[in-house]
Amino acid sequence: LIVKVKVNNCWLPIGYIPIGSQQLLTFTFTIKDLGPDPSQDPHLLSITHESEYVLMLELPQRLENYGAVSIYELVRVLELDSSGHTRIKGAISINNDILEEYSANTAIVVPVKDEDLLTLEGVIAAIPHSSLVIIVSASSRRPVDRYLHELDLARTIHYTTYRGIVVVHQNDPVWRDALSNTPLEMMLEGTSVRKGKGEGMLLGVLIAAALGYKYVGFIDSDNYVPGAVLEYSKIYSAGFYMAESKYSMVRIKWPFKGKLASSDMYLRRRGRVSVITNSILNQALSRLRKVETDIIRTANSGEHALTIDLALNMKWAGGFAVEPYQFVTLLESCYIGLDENNCPITPDRIKIYQIESRNPHIHAERGDEHIADMIHRSLGVIYHSKLYSEDIGRDIDKIMSEYNLTSKPPAPRVYDPRGVDPSKVFTTLISNSRDAMYFESR
Repeated sequence: LIVKVKVNNCWLPIGYIPIGSQQLLTFTFTIKDLGPDPSQDPHLLSITHESEYVLMLELPQRLENYGAVSIYELVRVLELDSSGHTRIKGAISINNDILEEYSANTAIVVPVKDEDLLTLEGVIAAIPHSSLVIIVSASSRRPVDRYLHELDLARTIHYTTYRGIVVVHQNDPVWRDALSNTPLEMMLEGTSVRKGKGEGMLLGVLIAAALGYKYVGFIDSDNYVPGAVLEYSKIYSAGFYMAESKYSMVRIKWPFKGKLASSDMYLRRRGRVSVITNSILNQALSRLRKVETDIIRTANSGEHALTIDLALNMKWAGGFAVEPYQFVTLLESCYIGLDENNCPITPDRIKIYQIESRNPHIHAERGDEHIADMIHRSLGVIYHSKLYSEDIGRDIDKIMSEYNLTSKPPAPRVYDPRGVDPSKVFTTLISNSRDAMYFESR
């Protein structure tokens, strides 16, 4: 790490320390030739720099390269607060100043659909204050206008805490004016944007980019544990810090998952959808490279974050296909299609970090029908991709039979944001919509 000191509004390098060092650092040095202002000319400046290390993570020991895509093995959060610890081999501790720097450049998108307001309030309250919150709602507006309740909640939080919040509704008719005659015009259906989680997430990306944020993260609105939301936000910042790449992604795997359906909560180690999608994706990669792998552990990760540069240079899928499609589209364009010049980020490479959190993921029960639909759409992503083979097809057919899915896996709706001007889209929306609101931080 380069150690710098701020003098005359300029950051001057004064030395180096090894990454992972956790001691009290004292520097004494003489500054010469500071410029024409004698009042800014101290002859001796002594600095004591104390870093409180907050988050300790394992360092990945293995990665697999697929063309321009580097996928890092799953690592764990070792300590949520590692203040005062001694140096540990194979781990990195990241101090709060660094986490704050990255969170201030991160917008967190919270997709909402008819969520309980107390749960939504807990999610917003747990997101670092320096991060912009973007609520993209698909909530019902009849017989009760639930979106107005969400808007009132955001307004109250802003007036109380002065935090920055953007609130938009996915079915706002002004989206038609904002997206018409752009590469994302195919997202429109009827008077507004198609219904779907992926569509809402992509709208959030456009807003984050329009407002100048470097990173965009996603956190589901049905999370009953605010501490988990805070941990996810810190993991995003830590992952981007480790990646140091303009094309990077951080995907979270939770250690346990539980649903508040009754008093008999059972904490699952693996999700019913993710265990299937992870397996099929790993099998597809194994067959392509002729080497067995289990590197993908976060195929259906709802909690993930990307650099804006990556988010705007990759294709997106609509609905529940959005999370596994991120792996598939990057592998299609920057691995399978690399020699055909289909990868938009070369000569750079894409870094994908997978990190297991400490907090369990507790959320609402959605039912077996919801699970079956997610499995169907996740399998469709692979079935209709360049990763598909006859062997993979037989594996998919077997899984569909087990879940009584009789129809062919659906092809995902795909959108490409390249060529879209996010600032123009957001300006059109916020200037003409009666419902969209931007509460700027103060």
